[in-house]
Amino acid sequence: MKKTIITILAAISIFGFTVTEAQASTWHKGMPKKMRGTWKVPHDKIFHSGAKIGKNYYHFCANDPDYLNNTKYKYLGNKIYKINGYEPVYTKGRVNRYIKLISSKHMKVSFNTNFKKSNSPLTMYKN
Repeated sequence: MKKTIITILAAISIFGFTVTEAQASTWHKGMPKKMRGTWKVPHDKIFHSGAKIGKNYYHFCANDPDYLNNTKYKYLGNKIYKINGYEPVYTKGRVNRYIKLISSKHMKVSFNTNFKKSNSPLTMYKN
């Protein structure tokens, strides 16, 4: 009887507590199809700020350009995407942008995952 109980406990301890880790989200080439197109910043009459997003680039123009080429993205959940791309103007290296897709015609862009007003994310609407 004791041998049976010990054998059962040993089997449970070996097989019962095996934890399988969740698969992390993977990087995908290019930009999500939902985001592609021309986006405009509302109420910007001076600089006419806007972004053009294509298959593998994100180009934002205002008084200060923000270009990302050869992009890849990762979905972080809660409609937030991490965009990684080569920035040829200032850093001349790979940088990250975070985009929260509010709807098919409304998105917010930030340099980190904090999309609150205090962080002042950039709001854009699709044409």
